[in-house]
Amino acid sequence: MINNKKFTILIIDNNKDFNNKLSSKIEEYKFKTVQIFEESEIINCIKSSNVIFDLILLNIDFDDTTSTKIFEYITEQTVSKVILLSSEDIGEKREVYFSQGILDYHLTSQKVNHIVDDIVETIYSLYSNKKETILIIDKSEELRQNLEKILKQRNYNVLSTCSAKDGLELLKADTISLLVLDMEITDINALDLLEGLRDMYMFNKFSVLALSENKNPSIVRDTLKRGAKDFLMKPYLYEEFLLKIDILVHSSRQRIINIEQKQEIENNLKRFKELLDSSIGGMFIFENNICINCNNEAVNILGKESKETILQKQIFDIFTDISQKHKEELLEDTVDHNFEDTIISDDGSVYDVQIKERNILLENKILKIIAILDITDVKKHEKVLSEQTKMASMGEMIGNIAHQWRQPLTAISVAAGGIKIDYELDIVNKDDVIVELDNIVENTSFLSTTIESFQNFLKTDKLITKVNIEDTCKKTLAIINANLKAHNIKILQEYSSINPVIKGIENEVVQVFLNIINNATDVLKTLDVNYPRYIKLSIVNNEEYLIVTIHDNGQGIPKEILAKIFDPYFTTKHQSQGTGLGLFMTHNILKNMGAKIDVINKDFIIDSIDYYGASFSIYFPIYKL
Repeated sequence: MINNKKFTILIIDNNKDFNNKLSSKIEEYKFKTVQIFEESEIINCIKSSNVIFDLILLNIDFDDTTSTKIFEYITEQTVSKVILLSSEDIGEKREVYFSQGILDYHLTSQKVNHIVDDIVETIYSLYSNKKETILIIDKSEELRQNLEKILKQRNYNVLSTCSAKDGLELLKADTISLLVLDMEITDINALDLLEGLRDMYMFNKFSVLALSENKNPSIVRDTLKRGAKDFLMKPYLYEEFLLKIDILVHSSRQRIINIEQKQEIENNLKRFKELLDSSIGGMFIFENNICINCNNEAVNILGKESKETILQKQIFDIFTDISQKHKEELLEDTVDHNFEDTIISDDGSVYDVQIKERNILLENKILKIIAILDITDVKKHEKVLSEQTKMASMGEMIGNIAHQWRQPLTAISVAAGGIKIDYELDIVNKDDVIVELDNIVENTSFLSTTIESFQNFLKTDKLITKVNIEDTCKKTLAIINANLKAHNIKILQEYSSINPVIKGIENEVVQVFLNIINNATDVLKTLDVNYPRYIKLSIVNNEEYLIVTIHDNGQGIPKEILAKIFDPYFTTKHQSQGTGLGLFMTHNILKNMGAKIDVINKDFIIDSIDYYGASFSIYFPIYKL
């Protein structure tokens, strides 16, 4: 990628006002400029300068002799690219300059902003062109040499040959963006060559610009019918040739990008489905109380044959056996619920299940996400505690998924809808479509990243490894970042440990951090909306422990319950909002790791303002090399 600060542009123009405006506008893009105003300084400046100019903007409003002398010196003595400026159209002289390799030509009577925009686009294309290869098949050696020269000046990679046979070998060996084909090649009929390339679906990979000196009008039609994208009659203008080259290469590049983007979208949608199906319980998504999606585990729990027997069913055609109280709760769209109940599958089996329901707003529609977990065996073996903890974690993950995906899913929907409307109204603009597709890919890439985070969290392996606590903190924050932003909670991070590594199970450490930070979030979001909300996360170490502190400014934990917060089933939340197991399991996880946790209420200062809240300190035994 181009480093603007290292790209140097020499501006040669004796109109000081225009020169200064041009320089100022170019430097807004962080390019470096050098200015020359006097004719007498030009050659000496270029000759004596230690700077290699990447681009020279040359105003040729001198007399013909001086302009020619300066241009010839630049092209013969430097490797600089050249763009010409002039106050009036120079007519046929433009063709001479383009044949000698200039990149572009601009009239100074145009708006400076427009000139600079075009110049910057040309500069960026020089770097894009390095990735593109053009193959020339033409019987004229002189023409091939001329074309190679001006195309290489634009940073294209160029291959050339006089025969179709050699050209086909080059096509097999290299990936090309554009084929420039002489329709009068002698070793094979050019129309037959195009037909063969079309039969091999080669035009999905590159475009063809046909050249011909045949004056028969049918040659244009026959050539385009065989798959060529454009046609030029010899002799042609170099300026027109170069314009067509840039357009066709750009079109070929975008076609490949679009194919890659489509594949990326399909892959991300596939990964989304895999995430849904890999959940530890059954999951249902309802719109207007109609099931619009579910996972494989949901099918298994209900004893159904396929998803199709569940989709488009009313909510209580699925949850027919739960209590009337819980049915009423599931119909509420403003409150989330978490409860245990019983369901009966199609084969008559009775299951005890944990049901977690959450409502999210997406595109002005309320979607109801219901997760169910079969806890029948857990009940039988009195392991309710562990399974309820999984359910609570799953509920938190559903909330985080909802927060993380709300904005990108909306952006994808809007972009796709816009493209569809444009096609229906037949007002498609290719550039606009490309922008919208880029937007879709960017957002699906974001979804892909969050999917990986959630999948890593859901892994159940118990392998003890070296865990970098600093990295684990960052992974945890990535999972809940959207939830924190939604409630205007700022995370302050201070990592000053020399060796932030412990031995443990990373997913369990993530669970510990999630429990504490989510509890702090629940407290902070009850505060006045104008009150600043902070969670400060720090890592330090002494000789024995790596100490992680999570400190919020939520006014602290009441003294009368401070000693009870690690007890099972103790919660200050409403029953529908919490299980009272999070901190209990946090304590047990840390105990099994040989770590310990304590909590106090204390002050901390941010921007000279004193805040007060709960401070959890976790002491991990340091992993010693």
